[in-house]
Amino acid sequence: MNTIFKYSMMFAAALTFAMGATSCSDDNNGGSNDDHRGTFSTSELKVINAYYVDNTIVATYRNLANYNKQLVADINAMSDDAGVEKACKTWRQSRKWWEFSEAFLFGAAGDYAIDPHTDTWPFDRTQFDKYMSLYKNAKLGEEGFEDETNTINEAIATGQNLTGFHAVEYLIFREGKQRHFADMTANEIYFAKTAAQDLYLSSLKLVSAWGGEVSADEQALLNEVEFESAINYGENFKNAGNAGSTYSTALLASKEIIAGAKEIIGEVRDSKIGAPATGEDVNYIESPHAQNSIQDFYDNIMSCKHALYGGCTVDGATPKDNSLIGICLKNAKTKAAAQNVMASLENALNKIDTMKRPFVHFYSHQSAKDAMTALDGLEESLNALNDLLD
Repeated sequence: MNTIFKYSMMFAAALTFAMGATSCSDDNNGGSNDDHRGTFSTSELKVINAYYVDNTIVATYRNLANYNKQLVADINAMSDDAGVEKACKTWRQSRKWWEFSEAFLFGAAGDYAIDPHTDTWPFDRTQFDKYMSLYKNAKLGEEGFEDETNTINEAIATGQNLTGFHAVEYLIFREGKQRHFADMTANEIYFAKTAAQDLYLSSLKLVSAWGGEVSADEQALLNEVEFESAINYGENFKNAGNAGSTYSTALLASKEIIAGAKEIIGEVRDSKIGAPATGEDVNYIESPHAQNSIQDFYDNIMSCKHALYGGCTVDGATPKDNSLIGICLKNAKTKAAAQNVMASLENALNKIDTMKRPFVHFYSHQSAKDAMTALDGLEESLNALNDLLD
């Protein structure tokens, strides 16, 4: 997602609440309010919210961190074309789990600018080529070249257009295929290794910030960069309506599930597909070197399905009982709207999956516009469901 720090105001609010705020719940006793002012009781919504945090958000970030760790290992082990091929396959899996996370970019991903840091495109090839030219006689990462190495490390650790998934992508892919190992310079390989390590660190920040478990070695990496989240985002979401949470009611947290999904639906429609498809910016192609664009779009909408259906591996038609859609299907007021969301989700996924590939060459094809129309319908269905939750 190519946006800059969209949730800074939420972060400021989170800090205020974390330092000690009074309860916004109606009973003023710090407990949850189990009334039925909305369609569902607070206790019902709290179950949904907790399941969402543990089984969708934290589980997704944990899988992302695991694949990023493997990506680091695979890139470090590259010594021939087979090694590059393995790294490319792992990149696609890591990429999938990142795209699976984009229905919940609120929280740590936005507040700590992890989203723009790891997923800004297009990759700044001009600046990268300047670095490679400037340091062509240097041996990055080796003794005697500390200044040059530190400059590159800093660019990767603090930048946006020179780091993240698209830096690694550019270095190991060309025209949708793996690069030949013999075509990669030692400095390019160093850059890829460092960018992959930075991806792994970023994913550990997300796991930790949402209250997920990290190993002792992983915590040591976080300690090394002095990262400690100001709040536990998972507990903050689960405790909606209680003292200290940035959500005054459990319902507001549950509605955030829909809002997060709508955010990425709009981005896929208007920017990821829409910017090139409408001619607004034909260079705004996500994952062009791996030719992974359409898979990215599909996985973004699968992220919405995970958020709404529960879990993080769902690909069928049956939502989990403790998911937002699951509970809505059991309520006469929301059942039809929930079924409409389900149908709209499948239609959007189908339209994206049948887009003409690769997107980098066929971004103006009618199938791209058909996918945008389907995403319109999905957003509208979520708007209707959202209104019925009050």
